[in-house]
Amino acid sequence: MSFQVEPQALRTYAKQLSDDHRAADLAKRYVHQYGDFSMHEQGLMGMIAPGHRNLVHALDALLSHLGELTDACGTAMNQVAANYERTDTRAAGALDATFPQVPRPVPSD
Repeated sequence: MSFQVEPQALRTYAKQLSDDHRAADLAKRYVHQYGDFSMHEQGLMGMIAPGHRNLVHALDALLSHLGELTDACGTAMNQVAANYERTDTRAAGALDATFPQVPRPVPSD
């Protein structure tokens, strides 16, 4: 059994999470653009659906939380990718150090 991590694949996934963060922000803007009513606009809607404001507030909180999660996950995925790259570089250097040095000719003037 072997285990292999491709840091670039982690970075690609982090980018997708960043896109999801932007999508959550766009959804929040949409909810507020079409879901918020001023006192004047509430009129009949305010009497028919008194829980509308609470629903918009709950949806806003949910989308905010989704945005925070995707942002934090994207940042973490980039950090994990960087850690794997550092580990791979260190391991390659340690492996190279076990080989004997190759004699190199001295350049002449």
